[in-house]
Amino acid sequence: MAYTVHYTTPSGPTSEQHEIGQRAAERAMTFSGMGAANVYVEAADGTVFRAPTDMSALIEHAKPTDSGRT
Repeated sequence: MAYTVHYTTPSGPTSEQHEIGQRAAERAMTFSGMGAANVYVEAADGTVFRAPTDMSALIEHAKPTDSGRT
């Protein structure tokens, strides 16, 4: 499943896509920790996970599709 990390920096909003939910959560936490605003991950099914509060829910959501991926 595809996951898109969205965030806003002083230069404006941007996003990046990841195939692994765990990686998307890591990136969202990185951006959040660096002070980016409006950081969230959107799953291909439309579910939205806000960083940092919803990252554990994202990991659970991604478990079925992340299994066996690295």
